[in-house]
Formats: sequence, structure tokens, C-alpha cells
Amino acid sequence: MKFRIKNTNLKKISSPCTVLGISKINKFSEKFNIFNKKTLNYINDIILKRNIIWEIGKITLLYDIPNIISNLILLVGCGKNKELNKKEFIRIISKVINFLYKNRIQNSCWFLTELPVKNLNIYWKIRIILEIIGDRLYFFNMFKTNKTNIFKIKKINFYINEKHNLKEAEISLKHSLSILKGKNIAKDLSNTPSNVCTPLYLAEKSKLLSEKYKSTITTKIFNANQIKELGMNAYFSVGKGSNNSSYMSIINYQKNLKSHEKLIVLIGKGVTFDSGGISIKPSKNMDEMKYDMSGAAAVYGAILFAAELNLPLNIMGIIAASENMPDGNSFRPGDVLKTLSGKTVEILDTDAEGRLILCDVLTYVEQFNPDIVIDIATLTGACVVALGNIASGVMSNNKNLVNDLIQSGKLTGDKIWELPLYSEYKKLLTSDIADFSNVGGRQASAISAALFLSFFTEKYKWAHLDIAGTAWTNSKKKESTGRPVSLLCQFLLNKSNFTI
Repeated sequence: MKFRIKNTNLKKISSPCTVLGISKINKFSEKFNIFNKKTLNYINDIILKRNIIWEIGKITLLYDIPNIISNLILLVGCGKNKELNKKEFIRIISKVINFLYKNRIQNSCWFLTELPVKNLNIYWKIRIILEIIGDRLYFFNMFKTNKTNIFKIKKINFYINEKHNLKEAEISLKHSLSILKGKNIAKDLSNTPSNVCTPLYLAEKSKLLSEKYKSTITTKIFNANQIKELGMNAYFSVGKGSNNSSYMSIINYQKNLKSHEKLIVLIGKGVTFDSGGISIKPSKNMDEMKYDMSGAAAVYGAILFAAELNLPLNIMGIIAASENMPDGNSFRPGDVLKTLSGKTVEILDTDAEGRLILCDVLTYVEQFNPDIVIDIATLTGACVVALGNIASGVMSNNKNLVNDLIQSGKLTGDKIWELPLYSEYKKLLTSDIADFSNVGGRQASAISAALFLSFFTEKYKWAHLDIAGTAWTNSKKKESTGRPVSLLCQFLLNKSNFTI
């Protein structure tokens, strides 16, 4: 699918379908007036005769308009106020793309970026439009034998009237397409079933990044034996019961070679299937456990985004991949594991495996003196109970980092909400035979899980994103949402000091 920014004489526009917004107060946009005048007021007369409704998202399709090259004119209602809010703008864009898809209109030109939206400039209008279109038109059909019945929109042109907005619009389109690319690959990885998407599969995908972006990315892969040799016993133990060995992929993106530039580390939980291990999960909805590697997929997408735009940053992405299965070799409830940090953990529940993988990786990255470390994980069902599928949870040892992440979420609509890491909660993880246990009971279990991770993050600024409720939809149509790729991409854009 192709997107283009255009600035040209409206009289020369040729498109199968032209999309225009109309409102009751403003009557018509500037471009609508030009089109209407060209048709000798024909469009306005039809609107009055048909009593076309101005309500937000209302679609009217006009055919065979005189003196217009376009075969179709699509009018979309924009309400009766002088200015739209963000939600209304999103609804309008959603209605238009749904209509185009349903009516199999492949090529169109849009004049919707000129709509007045509160607190949104041209850059953010295009970002929002591309995000909505990308989500609506995403299809995962890797395993479909018949791929011919999926309709594809081929081209959308966005017409910008003011020349001084062209540069801003082009930058927005470039950013949007890179985010869309990162988000779609994250969705593809998460949607791929566990018999294909194994830890080795993720390692091989990580190698492909360094092959494609040779000038900025290098990848180093550690197999299960090497993970064990490093002293990452907690990480190693999680995958012991699986025929699919664990792998850890270190993806280094380096664009800013200045020595004083600090490293940003993104760590993704990559449990390609989580049966719960010996503490096996109920069978209902266990198919969804292929999504337990969504954190790793998000990290992959964010690194790809950075490479696409050549962001002036140094980023380390870690894909911490494993599979948690029950077997004679599996780790057990009651076991005590010595982590890479030297701290010991009593295993009370083998289904709390993600934190065991992450704790060793969090210790491993100390040697690189990172400025910021963010782990992204489908970590706890408790976070789903607390926040549902609207917002991801964020917990951190640094308030400024939390604020930066929350701001990135607000800008992109990829919402997160901070949960507290009060020291009083630490008693939930008390163990009689080890330094602490790997679970803290039913109370505040999303917080106790993050507190467990915090024991290994005392030497740098760290934030934990619990995406268990937002990484995929558990409705009739189960699929990855690609979250929080948009948030991570915006965070990296902000850290690169991008200004329009």
C-alpha cells in the first residue's frame, strides 16, 4: 500500500475517489468550496435535496459529478462545531477507512488533514490517520492457503493545501510508515503459532535485522548452554523442560558514536509458549499463551523503527526467549535458584517464570553501564484485573522516566498507568529459605512482580511495562495489538531530540 503527500492545483486532481469533510457550522472546507464551484454548485444542491446529515462519521457517496475527474466523491460528516476533538477526528478517519474497505475502493485522495482538530497540528493528524489505517488493514494470513480473497487498498494520497505544511507532513509520513512497519512485524511475530515461533525462530529473526541494517545493527546470540555458563541460572531453568532450547538475542543498534552518549536498553520477555510448567495453567484459553512473547516482539519492532529512521541513539534490544513446559527436567515448586546477581529465589509457582528470565537479564546489562533500562513483559494476570485492556501498567525506580513514558503514551494514545512500588509491599516476597520467593500471593501481585524485578535494578534508571492486558485481544477474533510499539517508538523519537 502506498501513501503520498501531495500539493497541487485542485483542478488537476485525478482520482477514482475524493474524500471531503463537511460540517454544519463551517458549511464546507475550503477544498469543498473549490470542488463545489467547479461543479457549478451541483454538489451543494445534492446535499440540500438529500438532506444530508452532518453527524460525525456519517458517510455519503456521490456518483458521476459533472466537471470532476473523480468517479466518486465521498462526503464525511464532521459535526456542527467549529473544531473537532481528538476522539471525533479518530471516529471520522475510522469511518472513512472502513467504508473504503467495505466498498472495495482501492485508490483515493483525502482532504481531511485540513480539518480543525483541537491541539493537533498537521504532523499529528497524519500520525493518527496512518495508525488507524494500519490497524484496520492489518491481516495475518501466513497460514491461509487461500490468500486471494483479502481485499487490499492500493493507494491513498493526502492533499496539503498550505505549502509551509508540506515538510511537516512529509516528516510525519516518514515517521508513521516506520512505526507502522515496526508495529506490523511485532504483530506478525506475536500472531505466529508456537510450533513455528520458537526461541530459535526469534534468534534467527534477530540475525536478519543485522543483515538488513548492517551499518547500524549487530546481533549476538546466546544458546541455552551459554546462558547457563554466564551464570543465568534462573533464566536457564525456565526452559529446561522444553524440547525447544532457550536463546538470548542481543541486538545492538549504534548510530551515535559519541562516548558520552548513554545507552538505552529495551528488554523483551520472549516466552514463546507458557504452559505454566509444573504449575500448569487451566486448559481454557491456553492457546493465547503464544502471545507471552509479545514483549520481545515489541522490542524487535522498536529496534527496526530506530534503524529505519537512523535515529541518533545507542540502543540495546534484548530478546529473552524461552519456552515454559512441564517435563522431568522442569524446575519445580520448592526449588531454590541462584540468580546471576548471586541472590537466591525460592520457587513457589513455576507459572511466574517471566520474572525469572528478566531478573538475570536485568543483572546482565549492568556491565554496559546503561542510562535507561526498560523491560516489556506480559507479566501478570493481576495487571489485567487492575487495568483491563485499556492501559498497560508501568512501575519504575525513577519518576522522570515514568513521566517520559506516560507522555509518550499520551501522544500516541498507547495508554499506560503507574502503579506504586512502596517498600511495604516487599514483605509479600518473604521466603524462609531463600533471599525471597518468586511470587507474593494474590494481593498486589502485579506490584510484587515488579518489586521482584526491582531487586536487580538498583544500579540504573529502570521501568517495567506490564502489557498482559494490552498485548492481544481475547475477543472472538484473537490477535496481537502491536502494543506498546507506538509508545516505545515515540519514546525513542523524544530521546533523539526530534523537533519539527
